[in-house]
Amino acid sequence: MISGLVVINKPKNISSHAVVKNIRKLFNIKKAGHFGSLDPMAEGLLLVGIGKATKFFNFYMKKKKLYSGIIKFGFSTSTYDMEGFPTSEKKEVDLTNIDIDSLLSGFTGEILQVPPIYSAKKYKGKPSYKYARENKKIELKPVKVKIYSLKGEIINKDGLRFEAITSSGTYVRSIAHDLGQKIGVGAYLEELKREKIGEFGLDVAFSIEELVKNKNLLDITKFIIPIETLLPEFPKIIVNQVGRNAVLNGMPLLTKDVIKIFPAECDIYFRLFDEQGKLLAIAQKEENKMRFKSNIVFPE
Repeated sequence: MISGLVVINKPKNISSHAVVKNIRKLFNIKKAGHFGSLDPMAEGLLLVGIGKATKFFNFYMKKKKLYSGIIKFGFSTSTYDMEGFPTSEKKEVDLTNIDIDSLLSGFTGEILQVPPIYSAKKYKGKPSYKYARENKKIELKPVKVKIYSLKGEIINKDGLRFEAITSSGTYVRSIAHDLGQKIGVGAYLEELKREKIGEFGLDVAFSIEELVKNKNLLDITKFIIPIETLLPEFPKIIVNQVGRNAVLNGMPLLTKDVIKIFPAECDIYFRLFDEQGKLLAIAQKEENKMRFKSNIVFPE
């Protein structure tokens, strides 16, 4: 079974679910899923895990994301982007009269953010957009997110081109809406592109058209980043045969069965490999014990 990551440059006007559906068909595989969706109106980076790599969802969801786009000021919309209907009267605004740097700096760091009602955010077990479509009023609770960086460049009196580095769970649409509320004129997200997730950028991404064009090639796997190379920030541990058997049977890995450790920047989790280079598991070191306990195991 093929396992790994496909890095896609998603075009506008297609859902993330539709992209995953195409991937399943192209690679003739049932198990596939994206690591964080993009709205249909947005374009850019979409990571799709296939096979055993789908188990890495939580790791990639927590990685930093880089976005760019355009925020339009003057009125707000129901969806916080260009697809919604206006929810405020249009007001004249001249961004050149506003200290943009100070405005944006107020939205950096750890902040509380209310998700858009037109989003997949769950409310009583149901996506909030379903309540919105039924014209039912609900009150979503603020969520703590982190904006590592937020920069902007005025492109005209009511338009701001921006670049943001955010934590997982951040809604860029909410940033746009809240900026408009802050200066009292309303705002919405006009364009959005996701440039980067963790170590992956658009420079290594493929379009769906490229995959379709090459679907008959014998070496279509060249579009897949192997599972063994993923999560390089976690140290790599090579285990002996005894350790391999223990890991695959759900037993803790004892340090005496470790052949070699390749250090990395983050030692919260460890990647366990056998001597043939096969990824066996993602594990954590048990506190005060000379052994590793697997969180995710990749059986034969």
